[in-house]
Amino acid sequence: MIPPIAPLPPMPQAPPAGGAAPASASSGGFANQVANALNQVQQTQSTASSLEAQAAAGQGSITDAMIAATRASLATQVTVALTNKAITAFTDVMNLQI
Repeated sequence: MIPPIAPLPPMPQAPPAGGAAPASASSGGFANQVANALNQVQQTQSTASSLEAQAAAGQGSITDAMIAATRASLATQVTVALTNKAITAFTDVMNLQI
């Protein structure tokens, strides 16, 4: 016998007009996840930039700078690809016939 599917948990309520968002929405929502991912990309780019400056000044390793630059480039490329996919998906949804 197949067990029944558990019900979905209730959706968080929308914040009141002009009020702050509830704690549950700000702690793990989609927008928060996207913001965290963008912050990580920014941090990766900043790290690469500082390592490149150190290597140019002769104080750091060129190898570490190249690895960090490659990571930053890859993170940026993934972010751009995901943004393009999200825009395409949004456009497709908006063009649906009702």
